[in-house]
Amino acid sequence: MRHAVSLIVLLVAAPAVAEPTEVVVHSSRLPAYQGDSAFAATNLNRDALDGSSLDQSLKREVQAALFRRQSSLTANPTVQGIGLRAIGPSGAGRALVTLDGVPQNDPFGNWVIWAALPEDEIIHAHVVKGAGGGAYGAGALTGVIDLSLEPPQRGAAFVSAMASEGGGSDARGGVTVGPVTLYAAGGTVTGDVPVRLGQGPADVATFGRDRALFAHTRLSLFGGDLAAMAGSYDSRRDTGLRSATATSSGDQVAISLTRQPSAQDLGWRLQAWHRDSDLSNVSVSVQPGRTGTTLANNQVATPATGDGFNAALRRGSGGIEWEIGADARRFEGESREFFRYVAGSPTRYRVSGGSETVSGLYAEGSRDFGRTLISGAIRADIWKTQDGHRAESDAATGAQTLALTFQEHGGTVVSGRVGATRDLGGMTARAAAYTGFRPPSLNELYRPFRVGNDVTDANADLVPEHLAGAELGLRAGDARCFLDVGVFANRLDHPITNVTIAAGPFSSPTAGFIPAGGTLRQRRNQGQIRAYGLEMRGRYELNAGLALESAVTLTHARVARANPAVNGLRPAEAPDYSGAFGIEAHIARAAIHADLMFEGETFDDDLNTLPLKASRNLSLRLDYPLLRQVTLTAAVTNALDAAIPVTHAGDGTIGYDTGRRISIGLIWRR
Repeated sequence: MRHAVSLIVLLVAAPAVAEPTEVVVHSSRLPAYQGDSAFAATNLNRDALDGSSLDQSLKREVQAALFRRQSSLTANPTVQGIGLRAIGPSGAGRALVTLDGVPQNDPFGNWVIWAALPEDEIIHAHVVKGAGGGAYGAGALTGVIDLSLEPPQRGAAFVSAMASEGGGSDARGGVTVGPVTLYAAGGTVTGDVPVRLGQGPADVATFGRDRALFAHTRLSLFGGDLAAMAGSYDSRRDTGLRSATATSSGDQVAISLTRQPSAQDLGWRLQAWHRDSDLSNVSVSVQPGRTGTTLANNQVATPATGDGFNAALRRGSGGIEWEIGADARRFEGESREFFRYVAGSPTRYRVSGGSETVSGLYAEGSRDFGRTLISGAIRADIWKTQDGHRAESDAATGAQTLALTFQEHGGTVVSGRVGATRDLGGMTARAAAYTGFRPPSLNELYRPFRVGNDVTDANADLVPEHLAGAELGLRAGDARCFLDVGVFANRLDHPITNVTIAAGPFSSPTAGFIPAGGTLRQRRNQGQIRAYGLEMRGRYELNAGLALESAVTLTHARVARANPAVNGLRPAEAPDYSGAFGIEAHIARAAIHADLMFEGETFDDDLNTLPLKASRNLSLRLDYPLLRQVTLTAAVTNALDAAIPVTHAGDGTIGYDTGRRISIGLIWRR
């Protein structure tokens, strides 16, 4: 928080010490790489991102999905990692998320705290599916979600306030002072009790509370464009079991200097960033008959930091575009927690963590021949894990009961991609192949965790995940009517998976006692995941007042070359199909949106013994201008009050997402 506050003060003070007579605002980004058109790339404007939480908007538009089905508004922070295509969902996330080039994945767990992002300041999302060689960097295993901030608009301001059933509320506001935009957001969400059948005193309603501050600026300096941003967040989630609460907090600062390329001059970018985060997470075990809960683990703190920089040179002239660059990231953190509770008191204390570095060089280029464009990129990355440790002690006496130091691991990974497009007259064909990798997070390497009676152990010997794939596609149409269809085939080697070891009751030397009805799992690199599928996205404007949209992904993902017990099975949380259908209508002065999102059956475990039935979720929204600057907005989430299963515990208990909720509010915008 101290870093964010310091830079916010600096940004506010900047106009007084450095502002020219007239601030000319330019983009702080290098232009979108023309070679991305050879891949499954989608550009989403602000209208496409409005209407729901950012992660749900991305799910609706491009089938990006969190590990579990529910929105980030009620999900535990540790399952808010996001992936593209249902190759193998993971709580750590297999897609890279950036904001003006700054990674937003948590330095300890690689998940994304979506409430920390300034949703109303994000003007554009550039989504590229497939492994990311080139400028996006390590971690873009199933793709990248590159978010862009709207440049400060002098004199702009807005305030919005919403109220919803169950006592939920949401308030946001932003104002631009000189070249600096200040943004604040806060809200609460009260959901339903997840367990419906056999519900008992152990079960409570889900709850979410978020607060965020953000500031950013752009101005001309040294022949380029200087951009700086700073943000902080504080978030809480009550996940449906009595006393099971997670809180997360953190801040980030970043500064970049960019000069746009021209036909005569090189373009370049220099960027440095810092992030820190903290997480507390209280886990409980459920008493027989769901008569109550017992403290099982109290992760009191998880301090973590991330630092990084990137530098690039870009040139574009005569249809030829190239970029070379370097980037580096360092993450450091540890979990501090009490566990093995007896009669309500902890008997053990654990500290586990380490550090990880990833640094790389890349080169990418493309050539436009008129009707044909060819693109290629290559990266070389060095990754290393260091200082891995896990120490456990008696909570009462402090006597050490376990002391582990883990061997350093590391290596060099070369990845790349190549693609081409061809204008066929009225449509464009594309073909691409790629490789990429994601190193394991500190959380996966070093920290065990518990959910209810199920325990998952860490594994310091994990190695990076590697993905290789190819795809073909066709694009046709224009802004009024377009269709983008593609097929893909991917192979994910060494996927980090929660592998089932055994069912309780029994004692594990490192995981402790596993009670009856509980299951012990461990994170392991397990064989391969082989996936192929078809995806489609389209829009058709029937007239000026009515438009239809759809996006569908069909994925056949199966485990191979692993334990015989799971070979041929579907990866956990991976649906065979997902999609959305939407209607946008303008009637008189009102704008009406209806979106139906659906998802096929999934399994909550690697053995495919805990099914989650197919789901559907209808959302409705109405925007009506009351005055020139004031808009009335009303929304209904899960309008059909559908039963959407999101968890299936080893004892057979099923947890459901929140039912129908109605919200209403006002937006003032200058």
